[in-house]
Amino acid sequence: MKQKRRAKRESPKAYFKRLVGQPPAGFYRRPILHIQRGGLVEVEGCKGVLLYDENRIRLDMGGWQVSLYGDDLTLCGIGGRMLTLKGRVFRAEFSNEE
Repeated sequence: MKQKRRAKRESPKAYFKRLVGQPPAGFYRRPILHIQRGGLVEVEGCKGVLLYDENRIRLDMGGWQVSLYGDDLTLCGIGGRMLTLKGRVFRAEFSNEE
């Protein structure tokens, strides 16, 4: 009769090190999109604005694009790696860069 193989159990020290270890390289440089309920949108790590009018904005997020659709979309500020937008957002579309 064959014996079942037991899975190796991770030592507590190795588990703790993995649990509190550093995230992968480049983790904090990824673009982040915050859409808040009050009509404020914050985008960190945006590479540029590709299209903008009061009903739509398309953003280059480095490797992918996001389009936001809504009413009265207004760019409030672009500074450093942060873009701030106000307005009522109804829809968001994500696509790979072509």
